[in-house]
Amino acid sequence: MAKKAPPKKTTAKPKAKTTPKKAAVKKPTPKAKAKPQTKANPKAKAAQIKSLISSFDTRRPPNNPNVPKNLITMLSHDMGAIKEVLESFAAHLRSLDRKRLNGVGIKKQGFIERAFEFTVENPEFLPHYLTLEKFEEDGEYFLSFRTLVDLTDQIRELLWNITIISADIWYTDALEFYSSVKEAAKRRVDPAETIYKALEPFFKHSKPLGDDGRPILTKKQQQRDERAIASGRKQGVFKEVNIKPKMTGGVHKVIDETFNDREQYSETAEGEIKD
Repeated sequence: MAKKAPPKKTTAKPKAKTTPKKAAVKKPTPKAKAKPQTKANPKAKAAQIKSLISSFDTRRPPNNPNVPKNLITMLSHDMGAIKEVLESFAAHLRSLDRKRLNGVGIKKQGFIERAFEFTVENPEFLPHYLTLEKFEEDGEYFLSFRTLVDLTDQIRELLWNITIISADIWYTDALEFYSSVKEAAKRRVDPAETIYKALEPFFKHSKPLGDDGRPILTKKQQQRDERAIASGRKQGVFKEVNIKPKMTGGVHKVIDETFNDREQYSETAEGEIKD
């Protein structure tokens, strides 16, 4: 029998030594020179933060989108061209001339339509200078322009609606600016106080004055002063003069005087006239 060969011993190869890689050394970047910090005014900073916050939150955002500027320019150009075309057909027509011409309302239009129906059935009553064809053409001419007028009225209504929306947005912007300036003026910010004093008179309602320079009283105020004077709660004189008109215009005067002082002096002069 053949002898089995003894198994060969496997010797493990020594592992190669790994040298640790050196970490890359980052070059220090030159630091930017720090700007000198200026002390910010806390009131101005608070107002700036408040204005930034209010800019993100509008009070009444528009529901409809804004009309693009190029579309507005195109509409203005087209309407100007239409106006130039129509001016040659409606020139030299003054307001006095328009009053002399006959307008056609609902009543007159009904009369015209009824007269045209009788004309179709009885053309022999037409004058020699008016034919049935001209009568019909004149009616179609009027109705075509009446339709254009109705269309332009609808367009004008849409334009006015957009104008009102834009006016409301613009006025709201001004009110937001005014409220911000008013709040800053309360905090004694010098520029804000100047702007607030310039805008404040727009919100003051002045009382209407009469010819004598006194404020015009309403009927309720006159009745209130009359009751107060009659009951003794106020000192004053209430007189009412009414002259009915005859050959000339009548005169209606109301004299309402209240006295705030405790004492009131009056002087009277008496005399006689001798012939």
